[in-house]
Amino acid sequence: MRLFRPVLVASLCAASACAPSDASRNDTSSPENRMMGEGLQQLYQGQDPMAADSLFRAVLALNPTHYGARYQRAVALDMSGRPSEARALWTEVLTQAQSYSDSASVRIIQARLAAPDTASQGGLMVRGLDLLHKRNDPASAAEQFRAILQRNPSHYGANYQLATALDRLNRRAEARPIWQRVLGMATGYKDSTTMRIARERLATP
Repeated sequence: MRLFRPVLVASLCAASACAPSDASRNDTSSPENRMMGEGLQQLYQGQDPMAADSLFRAVLALNPTHYGARYQRAVALDMSGRPSEARALWTEVLTQAQSYSDSASVRIIQARLAAPDTASQGGLMVRGLDLLHKRNDPASAAEQFRAILQRNPSHYGANYQLATALDRLNRRAEARPIWQRVLGMATGYKDSTTMRIARERLATP
């Protein structure tokens, strides 16, 4: 059941920005390298850009000009539905990439900066899940899920999470038709776990 952790595909991992420098590549005791490694793991394997962002910020607290941490934090911000925040960082990283003659990264960054700051459905989902399940802010989370559903009314996870957020806000009348929609979708997907949850919510006064 992919309702809680959407699949995120990142194509922005330039080799020079993902790897530590040659001088420190084998220095596993370096806090910067250790946190970078953990951040990359969270971002690309764990698909958790919020956790990755925290690690890259910690690297930048130690070394504000760290090229890889700046680059990957910009990726994490885009992946977590915060493209407007990411733009300023992308602009800084572009200057660094140009100074290093890192042509591969320059091309990627210029393409990103030429694109509008529109959060992807995956990014909105990540942001909504963080607000709902980690920050206990169902009202703000509901806004993220509604934004997804405006683009894609049949988004399975967004329907489910919006109904959950409305329940937490004690807005049962609003949640009920969404739970009915989720039940129909879950039945079509043969998702027995979600079918059970939706039926329980619909049976609750």
